[in-house]
Amino acid sequence: MVNSVRLRKADRTRFLFPVFLSAALFLTYALLKKHPGLIPSIPLLKIDLRDLVGKDLNLLKFAAFIPLVLLIVRAFDTLAFSVVAGRRRKTPVPQLLRDIVSLVLYVVLFGSVVTTVFPTFDPKTYFTSAAVIGAVLALALQDTLGNLFSGIALAMEDSFEVGDVMKSADHIGTVEAITWRATRIRTFDNHVVVLPNSVLARDRFEVFARTNLNARVLQVPIDYNVPPAAAIEVLAQAASHVDGVANDVPCLARVASFGDSGITYEIKYFTRNYADRDRIDAAIRRAVWYALRRNEMSLPFPIRSYQPYVPPATGKHEIDRDVILERLRSIELLSPLSDAEHQAIADAARVHFYAKGETVIRRGAAGDSMYVIARGSVSIRIPDVEATNGSQEIAQLKEGAVFGEMALLTGEKRTANVVALTDVTTIEIDKYALQPVLVDHPELAATLSHRMSQRRDELQTILAPTPEEAEKTILTRIKTYFGL
Repeated sequence: MVNSVRLRKADRTRFLFPVFLSAALFLTYALLKKHPGLIPSIPLLKIDLRDLVGKDLNLLKFAAFIPLVLLIVRAFDTLAFSVVAGRRRKTPVPQLLRDIVSLVLYVVLFGSVVTTVFPTFDPKTYFTSAAVIGAVLALALQDTLGNLFSGIALAMEDSFEVGDVMKSADHIGTVEAITWRATRIRTFDNHVVVLPNSVLARDRFEVFARTNLNARVLQVPIDYNVPPAAAIEVLAQAASHVDGVANDVPCLARVASFGDSGITYEIKYFTRNYADRDRIDAAIRRAVWYALRRNEMSLPFPIRSYQPYVPPATGKHEIDRDVILERLRSIELLSPLSDAEHQAIADAARVHFYAKGETVIRRGAAGDSMYVIARGSVSIRIPDVEATNGSQEIAQLKEGAVFGEMALLTGEKRTANVVALTDVTTIEIDKYALQPVLVDHPELAATLSHRMSQRRDELQTILAPTPEEAEKTILTRIKTYFGL
């Protein structure tokens, strides 16, 4: 802010040097024009300055005008932007605007000097050549010119100025300079970021001007036992006394949300110096902590409820061991086994649940177990191309029935599909549950073979065996499968 004009030594040099230089050149011009014979010559170099200068002293006159033009432009720049504008503005005028005005003045003044000193100069030739050169430069410097005109547009709109805080994309900081090509900002981490003017003109950016009241919102959690009215009063009063918070608009505290451990409040304050936001935020948090302590209000701690795990009650799919043992004893195929052997198999058996419509076993799949139906019913089906759904139902089995026993005793592939007609609970007995019993009592294999032959005869009319299977007796296959 310039309140008085005190030219430093460097400033005096900028003004006094062009004055003396221009005066010296004009005096030389006037003297040579009146006394041309004073123009010296250099015989040794065979140079006659009278041939170079004497023929047209207008070149010397034009040279005398150059320092004068520099003086006029510098004087206008200092008076207009440093003195007059400096008294009305709290921030300096953007350098880009000063450069543009200086450039326009240079063009106008030099054009006037040329037409005055050289009356025979044809401006049409000059402008035609300049237009061609300008077109070539415009094509070669598209990006640079784009930044230039974008900078001019931003300066004319007065979107921001040096000292304002600006946020563009992921960058936020204080504007340090606005040049022909780019705008330079210094982030709050003291990093310098250069943003091209064309990018700023094209993209969205936020400006937190120093002449504007910029709002900030902080969140503070407080214990649920503190009444909101009391908390709001304490928070607003604590924030309003912090240095940097504007007094033009009072601070505002309000309930933001209900959290897991406490009520979350928002403190909204305004500041003109948005670049100082981090310091102000920290000062408000510190003031809030002391204010809460003075008023016996506490910040919330994380709340966690503890509940011991209680296993769920036994569902409808569970089967007691006594029920499993009862089902095994009712199976005709296992009737030759003793009670101890039934108990051993029951201990190794597994219980499974299948939903209605689910396939329990599939034809052609490998298997080594049989199933006992504990609850529900199933459908036994074989492929049939003539059937509507591609399969034919050959039997329905209900509670207590057994299926898959051939895979258990011989390890052969499944011969039919078994589909649950209702929700079904099954007891699975696999090879490893039956093997210890047969190893201890090999004679049981013959009994099981006889039982299986009877069951196979019953199904022979439906599922005809292949010639290879007919050659082997069931007893031989059982012994081979269990390694007896």
